[in-house]
Amino acid sequence: MKDYFLFAAIFCLLMTVTVLTQGHWLSLLLLVLLFFRICATHKRNLLLGTLLLAVFIAFVTNIHQWTNRTTLSSNEQSFFMKVDTATLKIDGDRVQFYGTVQATPTNQQVSEKLVVFYTLSTETEKIQWQSLPAEVLLKINGELSVPENNRNQYQFNYRSFLYRKKIHWILNAETIEAVPQSEPSILERVGFKQLRKAVLTHIDQRMTPKIASYVKTLLFADIGALDQTIMQNFKNIGIVHLLSISGLHIQFFLTGLVYCFWRIGVTKETTFYWMLLLLPFYGSLAGWGTSVYRSLVMGLILLASSHFRWSISSLDVWSWTLLSALVLNPYQIYSVGFQLSYLLSLVLLLLSSSFLNRSRPALITSLMISFLMVLVSIPILSFHFFEFSWIGVLTNLIFVPVFTWVLLPLFILLFFLSFILFPFPFYQSILHAVGLLIEAVEWLVQWFSKFPFAVIVTGRVPLTLTVLLTLSLIFFLITLEADQKVKKKRIYSIFLVAMTLFVFVSYQKYSPFGEVIIIDVGQGDAILMKDPFGKGHYLMDTGGSLLFEKEKWQLRERQTTVASRVLIPVLKSHGITSLDQVFISHGDEDHAGALRELAQTIRVKELFFPAGTTQKAAFRTTVLELAEKGTLMQEVLASKESITMLNQSLMVLWPFSSGAGENNDSMVVYGKIGSFLWLFTGDLEESGEKNLLKQYPYLRADILKVGHHGSQTSSSKLFIETLDPKLALISCGLNNRFKHPNEEVLQRIEEVGAKVYRTDLNGAIHYRYLELNQKMYLETIQTILK
Repeated sequence: MKDYFLFAAIFCLLMTVTVLTQGHWLSLLLLVLLFFRICATHKRNLLLGTLLLAVFIAFVTNIHQWTNRTTLSSNEQSFFMKVDTATLKIDGDRVQFYGTVQATPTNQQVSEKLVVFYTLSTETEKIQWQSLPAEVLLKINGELSVPENNRNQYQFNYRSFLYRKKIHWILNAETIEAVPQSEPSILERVGFKQLRKAVLTHIDQRMTPKIASYVKTLLFADIGALDQTIMQNFKNIGIVHLLSISGLHIQFFLTGLVYCFWRIGVTKETTFYWMLLLLPFYGSLAGWGTSVYRSLVMGLILLASSHFRWSISSLDVWSWTLLSALVLNPYQIYSVGFQLSYLLSLVLLLLSSSFLNRSRPALITSLMISFLMVLVSIPILSFHFFEFSWIGVLTNLIFVPVFTWVLLPLFILLFFLSFILFPFPFYQSILHAVGLLIEAVEWLVQWFSKFPFAVIVTGRVPLTLTVLLTLSLIFFLITLEADQKVKKKRIYSIFLVAMTLFVFVSYQKYSPFGEVIIIDVGQGDAILMKDPFGKGHYLMDTGGSLLFEKEKWQLRERQTTVASRVLIPVLKSHGITSLDQVFISHGDEDHAGALRELAQTIRVKELFFPAGTTQKAAFRTTVLELAEKGTLMQEVLASKESITMLNQSLMVLWPFSSGAGENNDSMVVYGKIGSFLWLFTGDLEESGEKNLLKQYPYLRADILKVGHHGSQTSSSKLFIETLDPKLALISCGLNNRFKHPNEEVLQRIEEVGAKVYRTDLNGAIHYRYLELNQKMYLETIQTILK
């Protein structure tokens, strides 16, 4: 039965997926196929054991589902909450933390987690929050709100994220005050939460901020400690896994501790029992994250099996660890960390006794491991991030030894020396040297991250293609594990992987479907247009948000923007790494504000804007920066004598004269996309509409992108009646302070029989078409929310 327990673990994993997805067809199909594969082993005990475990796992998963309910109502406004300050995040003037409600005025028997957001009013208050104890009881007054679903396709779903943490409400706090508590007991004072907070505080006090961030991340899994730019650079070159606690870390700790115990004369028997105590202790200090849990539990089981001489293989250890993780928290299967941690460790275990164990130079073996890790992680990385880094094949060869044999030992040494030598110059010299080493590593990481095409953007690939790639990878791994007699099959498998990977990477870029997407950027405009077969990618406006002046202490280091939160992820999800043309209707922030940040990630080949828009200072600065990067600038005006074409489908109807980038200077774009005539009016107001109709009295449009977000100052009765649209699309923010769209405007549109789609109510609006011939199209219009 050795190694066969892997079948039971995978079967239970699929059972968990089936329960959580309410019987998704793919998980059911895989369950059936794996069942027949287990039957083919002709091992009755394995089959019965697998079925019993699967029933148990299904029962436990259902218990998690049944208990994942809220007992609070939206009317509740006052809460007594116990807060673990390890979850506390203070960024500028914003505080976020998780807490457990223990009582409300109407219910004294509550135990429900909430996520709380609070805005600080003074710098003194910020300092007070930073010095809170590990646990605190707070009385909070505020309003409950339901977490939002994603408003754009493939965007991060905050509601699902919180649901998997068993959180159903966001509490927007208005007032917070500490509740006096009795003096904590000795056990409470030395609890793991208090110890972890004390250790992290000690590191901050005894080390430089940069070194402290690495020590907290690598030794104690404090993932929020590192700067996000640095994390992104590590991710871009495929080595972000080095910043998490892995099996390699645990093996290093185990070996080091065992060596130290033996050196001081501790027997093997006593050393074993010390390990049984110290490893869980360390896991508690590190927070028992996904990779910490897997590494430590596998380490403990292997340690026990070696001590008691149990006959248990590494694959069986992996399987038992997976099963225990599913019992504790089945929702973690949705985590990219869980998926990568268990997948990559499984692949290494499967190949370590066969393909990777063959006689060859160490460098070649390391290169093969690095290549295989990158290859098998592609489906997961593509699904979550719409991209993967091929350069990780090379960078892992360089950085894995640096982190394993240089940085990790140094950080452990520094941590212990910080208790002994802190005041002495020798310790400061070591800090300085380590700081220089970290700077050198970061410089090298940044240098690699600038490699052209280091990151391959795939977009969100259809499930069928993802399944095909996964199956081809499994076939490839099977041929690697087998002996040399299957050389021919191995060649076939390599060819199959190459072909499916090529289609996988190319699908979104060269999809036969054309699209127009009104992206939900809140109170602003951003419209993506894709020609079929990748012939052109265009963006009309970028959205943006107004930034108000704040004091230095209020500024946020991790300020989310329209570009980083919405625009760039949406473009990447469609496999877009460059835009052939960007059209800016006018210079207002809600139409052009995200352009600068967008261009730092997505290449803009041509930028079109109405003449005079550069009179807006912010837009002029952006234009100059883009021009330096090689973007071709096109100031455009409509002509009364000829047609001003932007590309083969779109033309400019307005303005006829140079303006100042204001609403009535908006570039009005007209053209045929699919079988429909489209009109995009920017923020053109009623007076501009009248002048436009004077020049084009017979103007018609099947689909109208309603001007100025549905404001009363636009979309006059005459304009709407003349255009006579079938569909009207309005881009505006949910509960925006301008009360857009205006009720009178909506009534005018309804009077001509046009159907209205609004991003505030419907989320992003997707028009998709497939051209069958010059007169026939297959077309759909869908929205994300309803």
